[in-house]
Amino acid sequence: MKKYCLLLLLFLALPVCASAQWYLFPGKKKQNQQQQTTVQDTARRIRPDSTLLRPTADTLLTEPADSLAGGQDQEVPDIFVLDIPAVIQVGLILPLQAADKKPSENFLDFYSGALMALRDLGTGDTRIDLQVFDSAKEKTAVPQSLIDNSDIILGPVTQESILATLPLCGKDKVLVSPLDPKAAELAATGPVVQSPAPWTAQVDELVRWVEMDRLLGAELYMVRDTAALVPGEQTARLVGQLQERGIPYHSVRSVQEIPFQKDRQVHVLIASDRDNFITGVVRNLSIEGARNNDVVLYGTSRIRTNGTGPADLHNTNAHLTASYYIDYDDPAVKRFIYAYRALFQDEPGSFAFQGYDTMHYFVTMCKTYGRQWFKKLPEYEEKGLQADFRFREDSGRVNQAVRRIIYNPDLTMTREK
Repeated sequence: MKKYCLLLLLFLALPVCASAQWYLFPGKKKQNQQQQTTVQDTARRIRPDSTLLRPTADTLLTEPADSLAGGQDQEVPDIFVLDIPAVIQVGLILPLQAADKKPSENFLDFYSGALMALRDLGTGDTRIDLQVFDSAKEKTAVPQSLIDNSDIILGPVTQESILATLPLCGKDKVLVSPLDPKAAELAATGPVVQSPAPWTAQVDELVRWVEMDRLLGAELYMVRDTAALVPGEQTARLVGQLQERGIPYHSVRSVQEIPFQKDRQVHVLIASDRDNFITGVVRNLSIEGARNNDVVLYGTSRIRTNGTGPADLHNTNAHLTASYYIDYDDPAVKRFIYAYRALFQDEPGSFAFQGYDTMHYFVTMCKTYGRQWFKKLPEYEEKGLQADFRFREDSGRVNQAVRRIIYNPDLTMTREK
């Protein structure tokens, strides 16, 4: 509660789109503070403490281009300019509900994690100006000034809000979708970067995992949902990927059709988009696993979010691909937790980790590649506290990094590196 009171006092003390000042972090002195007046807000700059070597803002790089001697019909290659700003302007759009009696705890956590990332990034000659906009009120539109003045725009958080904000973006402005997986479809046609890896990336990584584990020599069985007249989109992608890679499997209608044998490992996939079917199959597999049968269940994070109990996942030695996973044995995770406790006297939740990871990655991109950082997404990967970032040329502006999580029979969980 102390944390939320502190954050709310900070937020309410500012104009609607004012910059967050660095006095949240004890011991940080405000240096080189300058006033910047816009139509609706006053931006305050942050001066870091130590040095970090970076290219100068005047550096100009051009990517190798094919010869244009063949004629005027050839497409002019896109020129990339390394335009690193002296002050990185960050716009953060969250439905904080700061003016309500019950503000949003989740988004205040996200905001807190984002501030922690900015504190860690504020080193050397890096200066960051954060502008926060509370989008909770439906009738209050995102200010055009926030879009125009920001080098990085995190938010809005829902697909509908992103669609409503897109008309404000010019050709050199992109919106980072920080939470909603459904917004991935907008990245194919509009100036949107999808930060959380969507379910398609989880399925693709799952198939690669199954293909790699074929070397173990176990038989692969797929339990198919025959009640569905038309396969769902996740099932269709899973089956299509298996066929494209030439991975053989036995198709069965129920767990009872799988010929389990003691001390003989069996790998199982579930081909269904219905949660009740998935839960029933996992429960039946759990019974077989408890009988000391070597069962390995492969699936996406959907399996653990549809009501399946942890005991069933451990009994089936579940191998899941997930967009989010926190390894509490990771030293970086421990450092973050200790720092968060010291500052907010509270435990960080998943939203705090997400706020940290998202802010850290995209500000690092801008520090490295300048204002047109979104053109260089495939060239930089980063492992976060609970999410990773990996963009590929063939996937455009959609994050493809997912984590492999194993539920061991001894009730421990491990992340496969």
